[in-house]
Amino acid sequence: MTQRAKITLIEIPGLDLNQSGLDRSVSCSQHISTTVPRGLGDPHVSVNFRATPPIMGYNAIRQSQGSVALFFEFFCNRLLQSEELIIIRYVDISSGKDYLNRPIITDSLSKFFITSPKFTEPIFYFSRPPQASVVIGLNQDVYSEVNLNFIRDQKIQLSRRFAGGGAVFVDPGNLTYVFIDNDDGSNYGDFKRYAQPVISTLKKLGVDAKMTGRNDLTVDGKKISGMSALKIGDRFLCGGTLMVDVDLAKAAKALTPPKVKLQSKGIKSVHSRVTNIRQYFDPKYKNITFEELEKRILLTVFRVTDIRDVPTYTMTDDDWKDVLKIADQAYTGDDFVMGTKPNDDYFRGRHFDGVGTVEISFSVKNDVVTHAKIYGDFNNPNGDLAAIENHITNVPFAKDSLEEAFRISNLEANIGKVTPPDMADLMLKEKYDLK
Repeated sequence: MTQRAKITLIEIPGLDLNQSGLDRSVSCSQHISTTVPRGLGDPHVSVNFRATPPIMGYNAIRQSQGSVALFFEFFCNRLLQSEELIIIRYVDISSGKDYLNRPIITDSLSKFFITSPKFTEPIFYFSRPPQASVVIGLNQDVYSEVNLNFIRDQKIQLSRRFAGGGAVFVDPGNLTYVFIDNDDGSNYGDFKRYAQPVISTLKKLGVDAKMTGRNDLTVDGKKISGMSALKIGDRFLCGGTLMVDVDLAKAAKALTPPKVKLQSKGIKSVHSRVTNIRQYFDPKYKNITFEELEKRILLTVFRVTDIRDVPTYTMTDDDWKDVLKIADQAYTGDDFVMGTKPNDDYFRGRHFDGVGTVEISFSVKNDVVTHAKIYGDFNNPNGDLAAIENHITNVPFAKDSLEEAFRISNLEANIGKVTPPDMADLMLKEKYDLK
């Protein structure tokens, strides 16, 4: 009789590896055989593994002709050389609903998962804000991106995340999905990879979602999700905000992105560039709840048909205490959120395909750059923007001098794939003026 084993990462509840009676002969559906490493048990039970197509998720199907099926990530990665197999864990954060009414806690939660030694495997989780807030990217200028008078009048919270990306308006009609993964040299910044389970789920619900541009999910050319990334050491975040029932009128009034950003996307206003996905669901899914939507995404991410097969970890009180410590250390006042208001002679911005919008506030006196500050929604929160600003300060406001200053500034590592001539052109040409 075939028995399915519920595997939770490396730990298998109730299983004593030394007494499991596993056969050393293992086969898979591709007719590849190998030997189980020594010490896993005596030869009595035959274990079969079936390879599945590459997908971000818990994508092993375990079957056994005896009492248990055993599966190890390192073993099958070697066995199925052409297959990409990633074992991840779902983290249930619902125990922290009393904390999550503060946007800074949500952002600190991400940093906790990236840096805590308790989590070394890839993980996935959802969050929903209990009230409206505007969240801006790490390198953005809040004064040009946000209608500060409006959000104050409406008592809309404002926060700045550790990750890059652009400003977003979130409220209880928004669902945020987040992957925390380990950098293998190719997956960091691959937004399409981490958006795919969400796209696949939406298509099953009748929503023709597509990945467009650098990090947006769209339907009929309108944005339904924006993604951002953050890397600390060898671990990183990649996640997005999914608009289901967001108050679009408030979103349009709360956000005021520079015209260059809208023009680069061929649109006229914030309101015309975003939409909710509710209207696109097939009729039978029109009233789908957030809980059901989360469940369907989880089934896709973990490649299972039963939600009980999703390996789950629930946040503890000690975990939340660690999150609060991160929040207290990172946010020492309004300075981090508000930043310094640009008060320069020029404020220019340009959208670069595959990178995002780069903005520079700078002053010039006697044909010399006397001050410079870089902003933008580019997804590179680890870049040393201060080094670039220092290199272009106190140099002649001329093409050759600026190009040389940008050339020694390691632009690709600190911003993205932009060139010294492009950045010099940005500063010199009035067509990029945002004022």
